[in-house]
Amino acid sequence: MANQFKDYAKKVLSKVNVPLTFMEIWKKGQELGFEVETDGKTPFNTLGAQLFVDVRDNPSSEFIKVGKRPARFFLKSKKDEIDDSFSLDFLGLKGNTNRKSAKFTEEDIYEPAKSWFVDEGEEVTHACVLGGKVLGHKWGTPDILATIRPKSDDFYKPHIELVAIEVKDPGYSPVEALGQAMAYKYFAHKVWLVLPKDDEINRIEGIAISANIGLVVFEKKEEGFHFEFRNRPLAGQPDFTEVNAVLKILKEKKLDVYNALLINA
Repeated sequence: MANQFKDYAKKVLSKVNVPLTFMEIWKKGQELGFEVETDGKTPFNTLGAQLFVDVRDNPSSEFIKVGKRPARFFLKSKKDEIDDSFSLDFLGLKGNTNRKSAKFTEEDIYEPAKSWFVDEGEEVTHACVLGGKVLGHKWGTPDILATIRPKSDDFYKPHIELVAIEVKDPGYSPVEALGQAMAYKYFAHKVWLVLPKDDEINRIEGIAISANIGLVVFEKKEEGFHFEFRNRPLAGQPDFTEVNAVLKILKEKKLDVYNALLINA
């Protein structure tokens, strides 16, 4: 019976490009003529319960949960296809139509941000500028990839953690920034956004906190970039298959980065 409800949700979500609540999934399926054999009086609640439990307890779940209050669901295989028009409404953000152009580029921020995270922020032990499309798919490559590694003389040596850091200049799109950060959670134990301090930052901070995304803001001053923490993320539990896939790509395509993050002192 449980598989019937998940199959129902899968068929519905394969037809849309935006995450839906379980009630929206149920109603959309009814509109499309999909059926589930059940004697229950509230099959939509059963659908919702099955989706929540599957996402929470099944590491191989085909679904992802987007947001809270209400939670929405989408297919993991389509996570890169979420329509930005949904994201603008869902996140309550205005987009970047009123943002000011800057006298520096996003790339100008990479090295200062990387150094700050290691030396001043002390949130990571090793970091490399990555960017581009090294990891191969949309929203799949953070600007900075870092690790948290124990020292050789530490008595207790926890597992290495991967950290993804996305940097944006003042012309950025909040929708894209948050979407990228959410995508990185599949392979990174911690995810950070580094954003300019502007009028939207308080709203974005609330969303970042609820999504367990770290937030650092910056200002460009005469002496350089000034960074400050707004909130710190807790370590999550990424999909180990995604972690291994990322490390395999790095070892094959960016051996210097692989060694810097995982091997070199």
